[in-house]
Amino acid sequence: MRLTTKGRYGMRLVLDIAQHEEKGPVSMAETSLRQDVSVKYLERLVGELQRAGFVRSVRGREGGHLLAMAPERITVGDVVRALEGDSAVLACSNNRLACPRSVHCLTRTIWVAADQAMLEKLDSVTVRDILNDGQNCIARKDNERTKALKPLKLPGTKAEAAVQSEPVLRKKLARRIFRHRLAQTLHGRPVRSEGAPKKIMVVDDDPDIVDYLVTVLRERGYDTCSASDGDVAMEVLVSEFPDLVTLDLEMPNEWGPKFFRKFSRIPEFRELPVIVISGLPGIHLAIRKAVGTVRKPFDPEEVLRIVEGAIGAP
Repeated sequence: MRLTTKGRYGMRLVLDIAQHEEKGPVSMAETSLRQDVSVKYLERLVGELQRAGFVRSVRGREGGHLLAMAPERITVGDVVRALEGDSAVLACSNNRLACPRSVHCLTRTIWVAADQAMLEKLDSVTVRDILNDGQNCIARKDNERTKALKPLKLPGTKAEAAVQSEPVLRKKLARRIFRHRLAQTLHGRPVRSEGAPKKIMVVDDDPDIVDYLVTVLRERGYDTCSASDGDVAMEVLVSEFPDLVTLDLEMPNEWGPKFFRKFSRIPEFRELPVIVISGLPGIHLAIRKAVGTVRKPFDPEEVLRIVEGAIGAP
């Protein structure tokens, strides 16, 4: 995320108004002296904040500026976005066409994730938080978030209170819960009737590609299910038990290779065939156990040939 003086000085301006507005409208001349920022630059910033709805002006001899809403309703992220605009986020974050290399870029997801993490942190802190705790506001927020975590409970066992403060134990317990739910699903899962079509799960974050693949597969006679990313895909996998998975590599919440590693450790899905369908370069190296790899844009007949070679006719 590119944070310029507009975002940083703008935040100081908002805080200065919040700290001194009890005595009446705050003049930019006074703020200029306190913050060591030129009046001309502050007037430019306050105009943008006023248009964004965070600051209001009071005219007259004793005029100046006040906050237009309560300090607890204004986050640092709000102020930064109001002043930085699109420059606050990586150009290709929300628009892959912004960079000709974004489709093949192996680092784009890292920068997008970093942008999102920074914005989430800025959105978690309000002007009121800073006024109350100053430099300790981030630590207090993190402590509150940790205390708010509820201890996980595994059905049939006692809750482990210590897990609340131990991320490793929480992860282990989460895996035990998943195995427990998987066993329950396996136990209650109806056996697929003889002659029922084989099922293929399509995992891709592009809804147009999902719709297209589902249509192609169903027209050939296969049953289908779908998911938009790795997080959702695990739930669908456990509930649907497909015969094959077509898997995109680049997805917003969890990349395809991570989802593959996660489910391939589960004995019930260890031999589940996977076809990688992606526009990234070097896709044949992403999942070496894949039964096939197809580059986007793809020929549907090529996908069908690989599907039939892996699991046979519908």
